[in-house]
Amino acid sequence: MVIDKMENASLYYGLGPRFQKALEWLRTVDPDTLTPGQRVELEGSDIYAFLFDVDTLPVEDCKLECHRNYADIQYLVSGLEGAGYALPDAPLEQLTEYDAAGDIQFYTTKWDTLTIRPGTFYIVWPQDLHAPRVAVEQPVPVRRLVAKVRLD
Repeated sequence: MVIDKMENASLYYGLGPRFQKALEWLRTVDPDTLTPGQRVELEGSDIYAFLFDVDTLPVEDCKLECHRNYADIQYLVSGLEGAGYALPDAPLEQLTEYDAAGDIQFYTTKWDTLTIRPGTFYIVWPQDLHAPRVAVEQPVPVRRLVAKVRLD
């Protein structure tokens, strides 16, 4: 997992051209020009993104997720959000089978929570179990951009 401020995004361009393109897009896009939930293609099926205008959830309503084919870059535009995080060697309870179409699978276990503030992004790899939308103190509205970067 990588976590940093968007002003430092160029430090991660070395992860490859797809990551550079996704980070540049996240840094420059005007969220007000996007429709929440609509998929935005950045480079065919190699990079796509979404805007989410949602409320955070009580921790008991959040689930850890992981992906196999894509890394997530999650960027908090506004609000305050927790991000649950657990390593895959934690004692996991599988909640769902892997959904190949959505490239997602859900688990539960005890996890740690990072506080994500506006202007912060984090990158999660397939081995990073993460739970977005965790309420820090109480549920609040957040605006978050998520770029999905194909790894192969």
